Amino acid sequence: MIKAKFIIGVLAGKGGVGKSTFTGQLALALDRSGHRVGVFDADVYGPSIRHLLPEDRGPRTEEEKVLPAQSGGISLMSTAYFPRDKGSSVVRAPIATQIISQFIEEVEWGELDFLLVDFPPGTGDIQITLMQKLSFNGAIVMTTPQELSLLDVRKSMSMCIQMGVPLLGVVENMSYFSEPGSLKRHLLFGEGGGKALSEEFRVPFLSEIPIDPSLNMHKKVQSTPIFDTLSKKITALLEEEKGYKIKVDDRYHFSIEWLDGKKSLYRFADVQPHCPCVECLEGKKPLADSMGEKIARVGNYGIQILFSSGCSKGIYPFSLLRDLDR
Repeated sequence: MIKAKFIIGVLAGKGGVGKSTFTGQLALALDRSGHRVGVFDADVYGPSIRHLLPEDRGPRTEEEKVLPAQSGGISLMSTAYFPRDKGSSVVRAPIATQIISQFIEEVEWGELDFLLVDFPPGTGDIQITLMQKLSFNGAIVMTTPQELSLLDVRKSMSMCIQMGVPLLGVVENMSYFSEPGSLKRHLLFGEGGGKALSEEFRVPFLSEIPIDPSLNMHKKVQSTPIFDTLSKKITALLEEEKGYKIKVDDRYHFSIEWLDGKKSLYRFADVQPHCPCVECLEGKKPLADSMGEKIARVGNYGIQILFSSGCSKGIYPFSLLRDLDR
C-alpha cells in the first residue's frame, strides 16, 4: 500500500530528456531536507533509477509483504530488480500494466512524505493505469529547449489535463553548458522551449537545468544546489494553498480568501475563457454567459468548476487565479 503525503509524477511523453536523472536528484534533495522519500520507477521497458540510486539493500518479502529496496534511506521499487542483473524487459503492454498494478497494490512502502513516480515515455496504457490507480498531487513535466521535444511533451501535458492530474510546472533540462572555470553559457539545443510551454499551459516554469555529466554517474552523490532550491520550491507549491477559503457567492460569482488575507471576487463568465483543457487550448470558443454550478477543489493545486454552459473539464491553478486578480 502507498501512504504518502504527496505523490508526484515526473513525465515528458518521450525518452531522453532526463526524467530519471531529475527524479533521482530530486529524491536526494528531498531526503537531505529531512523528508521520507520513495521512488517508483514505472518504466518497465528501460528502468534506470537503479543505476542512479544504487541500492544498499534490495527488495524483499516479509510476512507476505513486499518491501522496497533502500538507497541511503530512500525507498525504491523498479522492474530492474526482477529478474536481477538484467537489462530492459521485452513485455507486452497488458503484462506491463499488470506489473505496474502489482507494484502499486502489493508493495508496502511505509509512511512517506513524498513518492516520486518516474513515468515511462509515451501516453499509453501504463501512464493511464498510473493516473487511475494513484492519487497524484501533481505532475512535473520535463522538456529540453528545442521545438522537437515540445511536440511530445505537449501530448503528455494534455494527458494530465484529461486525467485530472494537476500540472505543478515545467522543468527544462539540458538548457545550457557552462565552460569549466567560466560563467559563459553555450545554448547547445536552442533556448526558450520550457518557458514557452509553461506560458502556453499557464503553469509555473520551475527551473533550467544545465548539462552536467556528474548528475548521472553510477555512484551516490549529494544533490546539487539547483535541486535543493527546486525541492523547496516544489514543496512550497504543494503546501502553500492549504489555508485558502473558496466560496460560491451566487451562480455568477465565487470568491477566494488567500493566506495573506486578500479576498478575490471572480465572475464565472470571466474565468471560463481561461480554461486549460485540451479542447479549449485547441481553439474551442467558451460561452461568455456561463454560470457556475459547483466548485471542486483539486488538491493543493487549484479548482475545477462545473459550469451551467461551456466547458467544465479544465482545472484552474491557484497561481492563474491569483494572477487574474492582480
